Amino acid sequence: MNIDFAKRTYLDARHLLGLASEEWCESYAVESGHAEICAKDVLTGEVEPIAHLLPACGYDDRRIMTHAPTYMRAMDFLLQHAFREIRELRQKLDAREPKPKQFAAECAMKCGEPAFLKYLEERHGLQRPLTKDRAATKVRSILKISSRRELDSNQDAAARWRSLVNAFDAWRRHG
Repeated sequence: MNIDFAKRTYLDARHLLGLASEEWCESYAVESGHAEICAKDVLTGEVEPIAHLLPACGYDDRRIMTHAPTYMRAMDFLLQHAFREIRELRQKLDAREPKPKQFAAECAMKCGEPAFLKYLEERHGLQRPLTKDRAATKVRSILKISSRRELDSNQDAAARWRSLVNAFDAWRRHG
């Protein structure tokens, strides 16, 4: 059995559970001498035979067939409970996982900060006028990258960026 088949079968079973009788029972037809599986009409309370059980049908098979709606509803209930638990646990895990740093976005924002522009001018020779585009070009040159996207995909470039930010923070604190 593959997963797609199992999913389709499960969905079909859930649909049929909503349509099937709530409960079945076993009775014996006196005139024929055979056992029957019966369904009880919820509105009228009338018990109607829906299947004949042959004498060759063993006790365990009879039990499964007689209690099939109850067993199916119980399994569906447990599966729905398990699915809910899985969703909740996944949400908790997702909330606990640290979000990957987005250094490229951080760099783009820093390149627009006046203090960062001043730092680049004083410590790295950024030429006037101090613009965001000039700062971005200077940062790419300092970090030896061709695009800020590399900061998110290249650990060495990210480390160089963190070093530059640390130097900027120290410059800002101490002048």
